[in-house]
Amino acid sequence: MNDTHENHKFLALSRLGARSCVMALLALFCTLAPGRPAAAKRAAATTEPAGLPDRDWKQHPAIVEMNAVADLYALGDVHGDYDRLAELLAAAKLTTGVPEKPEAVKWAGGRAVLVCTGDLIDKYPHSVPVIALVRALQADAEKAGGRVIVTLGNHEAEFLARGQDERKAADFEAELTAAGLSPADVGAGRDSAGIGAWLRELPAGAKVGDWFFCHAGNTGGKTLDDLRGELEKQITEDGFAAPILSDANSMLQARMHPRPWWDAGNDPSLKDLEKGEKSEKGKKAGEPAAAAVDEAASAKAEAASGQRLQAVIGALGVKHLVFGHQPGKVTFADGTVREQGQMFTKFAGLVFMIDTGMSRGVDSGRGAVLWIRQGKATAVYADGKTEVLWE
Repeated sequence: MNDTHENHKFLALSRLGARSCVMALLALFCTLAPGRPAAAKRAAATTEPAGLPDRDWKQHPAIVEMNAVADLYALGDVHGDYDRLAELLAAAKLTTGVPEKPEAVKWAGGRAVLVCTGDLIDKYPHSVPVIALVRALQADAEKAGGRVIVTLGNHEAEFLARGQDERKAADFEAELTAAGLSPADVGAGRDSAGIGAWLRELPAGAKVGDWFFCHAGNTGGKTLDDLRGELEKQITEDGFAAPILSDANSMLQARMHPRPWWDAGNDPSLKDLEKGEKSEKGKKAGEPAAAAVDEAASAKAEAASGQRLQAVIGALGVKHLVFGHQPGKVTFADGTVREQGQMFTKFAGLVFMIDTGMSRGVDSGRGAVLWIRQGKATAVYADGKTEVLWE
């Protein structure tokens, strides 16, 4: 009798244990199922903390869109250099002068629009005041009918993704810690200064009239609607480690070496061009000089390169692309060279490269603001001098 009772008791407990295991497995399945809240899925798939609210894409869009304006400005890759930023803004007459402190900055641009194409942070130890100045300038510009738009750079995205490549965010994290702020809290958007919440709401790109701005330029030939939809989907599901932000050829990461990102490596015209370049590089000292690149192959490659870039830009419904990310020397298919730190345009104003390595933590470049007005694009330097790039 007792044995039978004990056997029933054991079986009951066994069934209970099995049921608990099944329930646990079901719970695990639910956490990975498509219907699970996106914020929880992000925490499971990335290093972002759980409990983050889903982004309101209407209030904080993936891509900011505006009609054309009379005066449009663009600035690339500040990388923590507060002094250079303040000097450039004053030289471009977008502020009343260099402020005594970031929060005291005053907008002087009227109804103009300024787009900063990301990478405000890292590499130089004044990222926190840089962000403070830009946030204050946004508020003051809005009062005057102007606007300051800041798009994500790869350094901001990598900081927010936390753990993907901690080296990229190391400088910023050290600066936050020195300022008494927890990098983890900032990354999660819950710091008392509001820095993290502001960073998490930045758009990945901006369309102003016929001009499109983003950090590295490569939108993959997507239409604006498709790009917006894919950004919303991937960031909601994967956070700031989303492939559309983090992949090597993405709109925040695409490179200009060894060839511009829009030039496919298997293009026949580029193969011919590269053969000529390799042949010239193999020449011994003292051999007769020859054209490094065959003119016919160069012209063919240049035409194909322009067509590829036009297809990418045309898909967005714009006429011009502006991006930063790369301050270094670039050689184009026709032999044209963009020198290191130079604000540069190519293909009759189709594309503008605006990362001049302005930060003293990068190349200590000259620094420049792009000013677009009445069909003319001008570089404005910190010393007040200007250079017409395209009209």
